[in-house]
Formats: sequence, C-alpha cells, structure tokens
Amino acid sequence: MKDILISIDTGKHSTKAIAKVNGVIVKDIFRTKVQSISNLGVELTNNSYTIEFEGKSYLIGDMLSEDKCDYNISKSSTNHILCIYLAICKIIDKTGAMSFGVPNVYLSVNTPINIYKNNALKEEYIKLIQRKGEVIPMKVNGRSFVFKISFILSLPEATASIYSNISNFREKKATIIDCGSLNTSYCTFNSLVPLLESMVIANSGINVLRSTIAERLTTFCGTLVSNDDTEETLKNGYLYVDGAKVVESKTIVESLIREHVLEIFNYAKSRGISFNNTTVIFTGGGTILLKKYIFEIYPNAIFEEDPQYANVLSYFSVLEIKYNGKK
Repeated sequence: MKDILISIDTGKHSTKAIAKVNGVIVKDIFRTKVQSISNLGVELTNNSYTIEFEGKSYLIGDMLSEDKCDYNISKSSTNHILCIYLAICKIIDKTGAMSFGVPNVYLSVNTPINIYKNNALKEEYIKLIQRKGEVIPMKVNGRSFVFKISFILSLPEATASIYSNISNFREKKATIIDCGSLNTSYCTFNSLVPLLESMVIANSGINVLRSTIAERLTTFCGTLVSNDDTEETLKNGYLYVDGAKVVESKTIVESLIREHVLEIFNYAKSRGISFNNTTVIFTGGGTILLKKYIFEIYPNAIFEEDPQYANVLSYFSVLEIKYNGKK
C-alpha cells in the first residue's frame, strides 16, 4: 500500500483538504451540505457529489440549500464523517494514489475545542472516523474508491498558521480567534504552546449570524426571508423583495454584523482571555465577511492571508513531523 498524508478541516460551511504531491501542496474545498437521497435523476452541477456508502445514497455540495448545513456542535455525525471520507476520495483522485493499491491514509483532522480537551470524547471521535483501520469502500459520482486510515492526529480548531509558520511564532504570544460557520473558537499560544485556560468556544459563527439577519429582515419586511435569501443579501449588500431593493436592509445587516463582532470580543473577555501583550490573529472563513467590522473595533488585528486554509496547513505541518517520527 502507498502511504498518503492528508489533512482535513471539515467545517459547518466548507470542508477543506490538503496533501502534497512531489513537494507541492494540493488543495480541495467543497460545501459541507449533506442530504440523503433516493433515485436522484437530475444532472450534477460542479462542486456537487453523489455518495454511496453502506447501502445508502447522499448528495453533498453546492446543489443543496443553506438549510442543509449542520447546526449540531458535534462533528461525530454521519454528515461530517461522510465529508471527511469524500475529502479523502477527492485527494486520492487528485494524487492518483489508488494506482499503487489501497491507499494507506495518515490523517490529521480538526476537532472542536470542547471535544479536544476531553480525552474520552476525542478518542471516541478518532475511532468513529478510523473504523478500526479496516478498508473503507465508497462510491463518489459512480466511481469506486477504497482506502484505509492507519493513523489519525486530532488537532484543535483555532490553530491558524502557528505550526505552518513556526519561526514566526517561536518567541511570540498570539491569540487566535477562529470565526467558523457555527462557532467561534479561541486559543492563546505562548511560544507555540497552547494555554489550556484560553481554549474556549462560543456559539457565534456565521450561520448563527445569518439566521439572526434572516429573522430580523423577515420581521422588518413582513415576508419570509430564508437562509438562502440572506446568503445572497450578504453577497450583494441588499435584500430584494419581488425584484425591488429594500434600501433599509443594508443598514439592518451592517448593524447586526457589528453587534456580532462586538459579541465575539466580549465573549473572549468574559472567559478571561486578555488582549494585552499579545498578537491577535483572526482566521477561518468567517473573517472574510467580518474583516471590515473587526478593524473598526480592533484596528491592530492581523488576518491570515488564506483564512480558509490556515488551520489545515498547520495540521499538515504537524502531521508531517509525526509521520517522519514514526518512520
């Protein structure tokens, strides 16, 4: 079997995965939206995938509504396991790993901070993914894939580029704020060492913000505003109802985003996280939307250049070190 190192960050919004081929990073990303299906007859669009696993069929990706996002804080769900396995299959496909036989996967994967700090829950999560190291078969868009997961490294969210850019943080204190879809995770590192008391999680992700905006706009406009409508409003700046621009919607949305950002900072302070003598770094896909408003409250904030992939790149750096240590 051919060993292949894969790092995966499966979030409520998107699943990100990376591997290396001849020293070059290979990336992949798709939406973490999952629905059970039967006899699907429509043509698949780009970034949508049919999965056959353990006698059941699923659709994953862009074709599904925002309502198919998972609002459960746990990652130990069928939906997230399927997305991890789909990410593995996509990387196997991109790297041609199956040409050497059944790929032997060494995996590093994101773990919510509340689970990461609980050893029993973390081990349960690892066992659920690894399936006793047995061969895992599945079909993706009609193509058969098989792989084994020989090793899993569980790593916390809110890691950012700490371990993919070690030289920059070796002598530095840095507070990471990871703005995800469901949660915001916090962790302070002092000379690369995570401080346990700073590892906290808040229910203030972008999906929560989206739902708040949808509810407020529904009340204001007197018509149902769905999560899909809100997603478009966040992209375009305005809500359109029956083709007419709701001018006030821009002010409403911006006000709610500012409240959301203030809540992110206040929650950290309420949990004893200090912003003194530390570099504050924002990461996670949510920072793309919040960046302007974060600067209004904290002008000295630093943002990862590639916020969606910052965590998973660090995971891969740690995985490489662990793998080379085992050889």
